[in-house]
Amino acid sequence: MSEIRQNLLTGEWVIIAPERAKRPVNLARSADKPVIPQSSPTCPFCPGNEHMTTDERFRISDKENNWLVRSVVNRFSVLSVAESTDHEVTANMIPWKDANIGKQLPIPGIGLHEVIIEHPRHDLTPAQYTLSQIENLIGAYMHRFVEFAADPRIKHVVVFKNHGEEAGASQQHPHSQIVGLPIIPGQVFERIGRALRFHRDTGACLGCRIIEEECHENSRVIDENEAFIAFIPFAALSPFHLWIFPKKHNACFSQTLPEERHLLAGILHRVLCRIFIALDNPAYNLVVRSLIPSEGKSPFVHWYISIVPRVGKLAGFELGTGMFVNSSSPEVSADRLRQVDMNL
Repeated sequence: MSEIRQNLLTGEWVIIAPERAKRPVNLARSADKPVIPQSSPTCPFCPGNEHMTTDERFRISDKENNWLVRSVVNRFSVLSVAESTDHEVTANMIPWKDANIGKQLPIPGIGLHEVIIEHPRHDLTPAQYTLSQIENLIGAYMHRFVEFAADPRIKHVVVFKNHGEEAGASQQHPHSQIVGLPIIPGQVFERIGRALRFHRDTGACLGCRIIEEECHENSRVIDENEAFIAFIPFAALSPFHLWIFPKKHNACFSQTLPEERHLLAGILHRVLCRIFIALDNPAYNLVVRSLIPSEGKSPFVHWYISIVPRVGKLAGFELGTGMFVNSSSPEVSADRLRQVDMNL
């Protein structure tokens, strides 16, 4: 029998309907996966083609001065980069403030947008990186996160990765992106509000409470170490949708302690390996959900990493109701990922 569950962190309702997985699917799909070269002469992210990218802002190099990770300004930025603060968002530019109530007014699209080139190799995925390279990548994420948040125009920073065409990737070469926004997006604002209301009602952090419940239940936990836990949420929006949380309360990703970064890299690497093996290298989206450092002492927001394998698609029901249909029980999905032989 189907179940309806609510994701307490997001407020979204999900129908867990395992019978949906038995539907016949007659869409044509290619079983062949293209062979990807280690390097491409036309790829702007491959070593030797650095002239094809714009405005490098950060890099991590090895002892021979070969780059391991680079961050460059996104040539096709979703926002306009302005050096001055002339376009800073002020209260009188926000549509629901004072005299602007009821008016549809734009806010200048000023912000920051960079591409983080994760690896010199063109053909690898993060599941195939060494652990040290995952640590380098996390270090790059944190460095750029802090730099973006230091800009007085920036109110929210999001780090994300689109892996595979179905997840929205436009380049084969492994890369992530980071965007600094002059506003707090509506979805983020709503989730902060839910966390605040829970804290006011209970005196507890909603994220911490969810971690406690997952540890007690244990049927959805995939991996954990001293500092982090990975699990499929009780009301996962889609099959194998999972979260990685710090066990200790922390509202800001970049404020993870140096001694904890190795543990974060380890659990992230293992989780990505489990997904890679169990689901045959699926497309997925990875998002770091966090407040910026100036808000890092929040007692009610808990940062986390969300990973959503693209093994299903939204259809008319989801678009028409705002509800999600998950054709895989979170408990069954978690068990499948736990059973992956990590020695392969």
